Amino acid sequence: MKALYLDCISGISGDMTVGALLDLGVKPSALEWELSKLNLGDFHMHYERAKRKDIEGVKFDIHGGATHGEHCEEKHECCEEKHEHTHEHSHGSETHTHEHSHGHEEHTHEHGCCDHDHEHDEHGHHHHDDSRTYAQIRELIEHSDLSPFVKKHAVGIFHRIAVAEGKIHGQPPESVHFHEVGAFDSIADIVLSCVGIEALGVEHVFVSRLHDGHGTVECAHGTFPVPAPATLEILKGIPLGQIDEPHELITPTGAAIAAEFATSFGDMPVMKIERIGYGLGTRELAARPNVLRAVLGELV
Repeated sequence: MKALYLDCISGISGDMTVGALLDLGVKPSALEWELSKLNLGDFHMHYERAKRKDIEGVKFDIHGGATHGEHCEEKHECCEEKHEHTHEHSHGSETHTHEHSHGHEEHTHEHGCCDHDHEHDEHGHHHHDDSRTYAQIRELIEHSDLSPFVKKHAVGIFHRIAVAEGKIHGQPPESVHFHEVGAFDSIADIVLSCVGIEALGVEHVFVSRLHDGHGTVECAHGTFPVPAPATLEILKGIPLGQIDEPHELITPTGAAIAAEFATSFGDMPVMKIERIGYGLGTRELAARPNVLRAVLGELV
């Protein structure tokens, strides 16, 4: 029975999860194809091999809502070899093709108090107003050509986030908004995490004990202590501790992915290990590599 163990050495986020799955062997072209089924508009993915404290893995990032003139040729490096990719982007009924090649520029995918409020404007990217409610995102996913597995779990993950945010803000989950580019980022990270897990043929997902950092985060609610409010709500009933890192390590999206898929939280089960992958976070941490380690194998 095939199993996946997510070892949250430095927490978990959506982009780190996708990066770890890519490092395990999920094909980037498969992720691009599946995401295109949502008709979200123009997007381009970045996936490159990089290191955090000499641990090598895949750094994943994605940008959406850019106009054609803003695209350049980029080379992507992923999983042992260099790839030239052709991306197809949908705008309504038209399909546009862009070729990208890119070196080792690092693209920030920062997560704040609510990690569906990302901003990438410091990188010069143009974003359309892409605010969506949970109800709209659920409808988008359910009416797509994604597989039943991906639909079920992607909606389940968004539901967990919407319920948590709804409780914090005193509103029904259906009305919770995922604002601007954050809506696109969250949809991409969540859907692609589900696509990757299905592509690996995983029957059970196990997750290590979860530990967040400490300190504070700045978000729409002002200054809040870590763990962020939504992360705490999502992880109710799940053991959670803190470690000596002055940063948010578990994002709401990462917490919801873990809560949705985990058969249990704790030590790695006895398994015959086949592959190990590392998904890289953006920042360098002081005392540990900022990576999510994913172990794929057969339960014994």
